[in-house]
Amino acid sequence: MEAYMRKKAITALFLVVAAVGAVVMTGCDAPWVHKPAPNDVITVSTLPPDDDPAVSKKAARSFLLARADDGTIYPLADAIERVFGDWEKGSDRAFIATSLYGARATPENGKLIAIAFANWTNSETGRGRVSVFGEDGKLLYAGDF
Repeated sequence: MEAYMRKKAITALFLVVAAVGAVVMTGCDAPWVHKPAPNDVITVSTLPPDDDPAVSKKAARSFLLARADDGTIYPLADAIERVFGDWEKGSDRAFIATSLYGARATPENGKLIAIAFANWTNSETGRGRVSVFGEDGKLLYAGDF
């Protein structure tokens, strides 16, 4: 009887291992693996690499020229260095690199810059994300545009 139970346990274990292996091999996620839903917001906490700093600086100048009359970000304009991401190409992600540090590197200042960016440009889908980063590359604010 003991050999019969041992054989059943080994068979059950083999079936479980085979099932998990099949799930992994077919590319399906196991039920315990969490993947964000398509509508979940994914926030980047550190500044991603900039593929083309020259273009990013030009985009920052365009942004600042367009918002020159915006008194809310006037005191922060000197800190906006680069604007990059593919917000113009449909990926709905924008990153703003600033030289804000110390007492100026606050979520409130990040939000002011993000709101000015949202007023300057709109997402094609209406649900784009803009992230503002301080001089140290850490996230100050992330919001929609």
